[in-house]
Formats: sequence, C-alpha cells, structure tokens
Amino acid sequence: MAASVEKTKLTGVENFGTLEVDEDISSVCKLCLKSSAKYTCPRCNMVYCSLACYQSEKHSGCSEAFYKDCVVNELSQMTSCSDDKQKVLDMLAKDLEEKEDDESGAGSDDDLAERVEGLDLDEDIGVVWGRLKPKEKEEFARMLQDGRLAHLIELWTPWWRCAENQKLVLENEAVNRKQNGRKIPEILPNIPDINNLLKNNRPSSECKFDLLNVLFSYAFVTRLHNGCHQECPMDSTQDVLESCYVLRDQNRCGSIGEAVQKGLDDACSRGKKSEGSSHGFNLTVLEDVRQLARGPGKADSLTFLSAALSDLICLFQAALSVIKKELRDRRKSGADEKDLVSLRSRVFKAEKKLSFLLSWSQRYGMGVHHLLPHLHFEIETRQAEADQVCEIKAAVESNMEQLKPSSKVADKAPTSGVGSAKIIELD
Repeated sequence: MAASVEKTKLTGVENFGTLEVDEDISSVCKLCLKSSAKYTCPRCNMVYCSLACYQSEKHSGCSEAFYKDCVVNELSQMTSCSDDKQKVLDMLAKDLEEKEDDESGAGSDDDLAERVEGLDLDEDIGVVWGRLKPKEKEEFARMLQDGRLAHLIELWTPWWRCAENQKLVLENEAVNRKQNGRKIPEILPNIPDINNLLKNNRPSSECKFDLLNVLFSYAFVTRLHNGCHQECPMDSTQDVLESCYVLRDQNRCGSIGEAVQKGLDDACSRGKKSEGSSHGFNLTVLEDVRQLARGPGKADSLTFLSAALSDLICLFQAALSVIKKELRDRRKSGADEKDLVSLRSRVFKAEKKLSFLLSWSQRYGMGVHHLLPHLHFEIETRQAEADQVCEIKAAVESNMEQLKPSSKVADKAPTSGVGSAKIIELD
C-alpha cells in the first residue's frame, strides 16, 4: 500500500531518477545551513541534508501539505477494501485512544472512520481535514514529525518511465494500465486537422520548439505534484503557467537551445521562491522531455507526446470549470473578481494554444523526433557543465582546507609575555 521505511527515509527521492541522491547539488542545506545538501524536496524543490531537516519547523508548511495529500490520496484508492481503509484510519487515531482512555466511552460514538465514511475523498481534501478534531490534528503533526506518516507515502513513477509503457500501446491494452498513476493519459478524440484550422496558411515549423518547452513544463509540474496534478487543477495550472514560457503571453521559442534554456530558467526561478534549486532535478526533467518526445518502443511514436498534451488540455479545462464556479460565487457575494477574470483569460488562451499544438503534432509531430539527437546533446552538455562545477567546487574546498593553519604551527606561535618574544624568520 505504501512505500517501505527504507524508501521513505530518503524523504521521497528514490523514484525520481537521478534525484535519488543529488550529487550535483553544490549548496548547503537550506534548512539547517550547516551540512551539505544531499536531497531535494519533490514538492517545493528545496535542497536539504536529512530527514530531520525535511520534517523541521521551517519546512513544515510544505511537508505537512505533502503528507496530507498523500494520506488522503491513499485513502481514496482504498474504496474497494474497507479493511485497508480502516487500518489507515486506526493508525491516525491509535495514540489518541491510548492517551484518552478516560474519555473513550464518550468518544466511541464519534469514531474517526464514521466521520469520514461516505465522503468523496477525491473531491476535497479540506473536507476530510475539517472532520478531524483539534487533538487529532495535533496527533497528525506528531506523526509527521516522528516519521510514521512516511509509511503511507508511495512516490509516483511517471507513466512515461514505466517499463510496461515502453511498448507501443494498442487500444485494447490500455485497460491494463489503470493503476497507481501508471496509465498513459487518454489521447483526446476528434482532434481537428491543423490544415483545416489554418485553411490557406501554413503552420510555423518552430512549433516543434514550442512543444519541447511545453513538455518540460509538463514533466516538471507532474513531478512537483507527485502525479496528483489533476486532483488540484487550479494549483497545477498556475504552476504550468509559471514554468512554461510559450504559454505565457503567447511567447515563441526559435530554437531547441532556447526551448531548453527557458524551461531551465523558469524552473530555477520557481526554485528560488522556495529557497532552493536542484541541477539534478532539472536534468531529470530534461531526460523526461526526451522520453516524452521519443515515445514508447524503439520506433518513433507520437503516443507519449499526444498523451501529455491531452493531459494538459484536460487539466486546463478542469481549471476553467473551477474558475467559472468561483466567479459565480464571487458575483453573488459582491467580492472582487478582477484577479479571477485575468486568470481565466490566461488559462483560456493557454488551453487554446495547447489544442493548436496537439492538432499540429498529429500532422507534423514527427519533426520533433528529428530534434532528439540535438536534445541528447543539450542534456549531455549541461550534465558536463554541472559535473565541472562540482569538480571546481571540490578543488576550491580542498585548497581552502590546505590553507588553514595546522595545529602544530598554532602551538609554536609566540606568546605575548615579557621576555618571551621571539623573531621567527620565514623562508
């Protein structure tokens, strides 16, 4: 049901490819400011050195939200097995029952399982959280601190990295891929022909560079949300807009280098907001882009590319539905709606551009495969640059260590007592 203790001691990096131990990280832990950073938080991209720092008060806002999402997501997948669900709920309430034996009789009618029974756990995590008593929320925080909640976490493996998805997909095989987030997203039906959309105009060949930038953002955000991006469409959509250059203000990329660099710049910019950024994570995302563009199997395929674009379009459409509902509520209450109107416009334009790129890819998408050797070169080049930075840093640290005065020299230093001063001639 959940990840093993050994996996969770690494605080959620094992399934992130090269993110398991970020050897590329050259900064100090952003939480304790003492030890060297070894890991990266998959949610906020902050670098840290240990589980203790990950669970520290400075990082509690992110870690608590991450654990809470994972707990409720785990519960939502247990609807077919009431025994498993009860075990998870009992785990949360166990310590409370032990500490409140004198009140157990009064509280028996208000069991935690009964309070969440019948709720749509996929609909609103906040509803479940609101059903917890204050003492239960405190116990949740203690479980977070001592690592018990880590047993409930199963980190997401991107569907394009799953071995079973590396074979060319047949329609009748899709049924077997509907578990644990490993299913390839369904490709939208009835995709219009790009030539019918443009009529007498010919689409720009630079669309293939725009697609790479979009794929970078898709891989970045889906990893950021641990594969649960569709469960929080508003947050995920805004993360995509922040991390995708071509979906902001109708920007365009004119080369593969620009598409990659814009993606890395946006990822690093977002990392600075959370006081941390990981070269290892960004390189992992670049490799994701290569796999998404290449598709499953040895032969060139548009399956992964089309599935990723379809997944993004569904995400943006879900966000538009949420915005529409929120606007209705604000208009009824007379609240200010300028920010939502602006966001709706941005999301609407971005969704239309994604639909355009999906149509373009059906006729011209094979041109993206011609970029794969260049993309591989970009990845290798940036990996080499990161390795060089690490080597230079190690050399500087080694030289600094050698420049420190040894203990023997310090012992021979002249004292300031009268008559004891000596003149030491240095060669």
